[in-house]
Amino acid sequence: EILQRHMAGDPDSDLKEEETNSLLDTTAFEGIINGTEMRHATTATRKIEDVEDEGDKQVKRMLSTFELFGLSIYWFGWSALMGPLLLVVIPKQVNILSRGSTSAKATALAETLQWGAIVALLTAPLAGSISDTSVHRWGRRSPFIATGLVLASFALLLMAVAPTLGFYSVAFLALSAANNISMSPYTALVPDLVPTKQRGAASAWLGIMAFMGTFVGGGITYYVNSIILVLFILGLVHAITGILTIQICRERPLMRAGQPPTMCRRLCYLFRPMFNHDFRVMFSTRFLMQLGILTIQEFLMYFLADVIGKDNFSLFGTKLADDSQQAVSILFLPLLFGAVASSCAAGIYADRTGKRKMVVYVSGGIMMFSCLLFSLICVVSFLRNFFMALIAALIFGYGYGAFSVIEWAMATDLLPNPEEFAKDMGIWSLALTLPQVVAGTVAGRLMEYLDPDPESTSNTSYSVVFLTAVVFFAIGIFYVKRIQSIS
Repeated sequence: EILQRHMAGDPDSDLKEEETNSLLDTTAFEGIINGTEMRHATTATRKIEDVEDEGDKQVKRMLSTFELFGLSIYWFGWSALMGPLLLVVIPKQVNILSRGSTSAKATALAETLQWGAIVALLTAPLAGSISDTSVHRWGRRSPFIATGLVLASFALLLMAVAPTLGFYSVAFLALSAANNISMSPYTALVPDLVPTKQRGAASAWLGIMAFMGTFVGGGITYYVNSIILVLFILGLVHAITGILTIQICRERPLMRAGQPPTMCRRLCYLFRPMFNHDFRVMFSTRFLMQLGILTIQEFLMYFLADVIGKDNFSLFGTKLADDSQQAVSILFLPLLFGAVASSCAAGIYADRTGKRKMVVYVSGGIMMFSCLLFSLICVVSFLRNFFMALIAALIFGYGYGAFSVIEWAMATDLLPNPEEFAKDMGIWSLALTLPQVVAGTVAGRLMEYLDPDPESTSNTSYSVVFLTAVVFFAIGIFYVKRIQSIS
């Protein structure tokens, strides 16, 4: 009745804001109104949802706690898979398959990861662009998430049985493609469904889920020694959480207006968001900060093995780990504790004050200090112990958690075109994947230059790598000042 009065022009028939959310399933109106009216009702509901408010933002109702859980649970599964994969599983498998020195395994790791980043360069924005105009009955995003889940499971199977480093690189390339097919449309669910005033809270949910997922994945790698079994369990968690998000965040099918753009047109307009000044600056900031994060992340297990030493993974006389794989899993604990604490505080602060840049400044400074401490651990003998590594990880976690939350909120606020959320988020996601090419390559070549003897391991080379991360963070913090539309 409300919809019929609205179509008739009744000014008192406006739907309440609580009723204008993208999660609304219009099929509930089937059988109430006839065929022609039902088509108009579906169109009217979507039109009402997209009405602009005084702040020039889409009007959406606030999501419930359960809906926020459903929206973010896939981020838990993705982090449970990719966090331990990048920190533990891939470095360990590359080390086994490369059978080389410190510099050789660093170079092999960099080359393996860079192929995945190259695939992401085209896959992420293209999958997002196709998703934006999809009229699938599951909605715009869910079919791509489901496709990515299936392909990722197959790629993990190939990685588990890879006999050579070349085969392993191809399998990881397939995993990277699968991840980007699902992640670009998935990240668009945030601007699709979450009102602007709730994006800080939604980002906090995503941040907490990411850290908890990394914690669970780290626990699996700590207690399970078989690489095949680890990949199977992580893949299962990844698939289950993706299915939960699809089921909880049920989308309405998009009503197509005219013909979809051709592939040539999609490619021509693929990188159009980069012409937007603030989006471009935010992309550059995220790229630089991610360079610093990956410089730490990719070489953390090697740092523990070569600098701390397998006989020194103890705390107050109690041995905590037998090898660097277990040690890096333990290092998750203080890092994630700091990350969860700071992410909650950063999300609340951002929503209440609207000051997002300040969070970037503080969080970046904390990560810089942590990298300086890691660098000192490498060259100062009395600091070279597992306890100081745990302290450095805790400090890094405080900075990383706050930054991870706020960059989600800033990215969704700066999306230039509401009709191309997935494509634009796909472009933004490149700021997370492309640093895999630069960070690993720069650090690997730097270690080769500083440590040319394949039979020796120089702590100085690790110290310089951590100082390189400090430089990346410093430039990223300085660059965020140029964003004009965010305070």
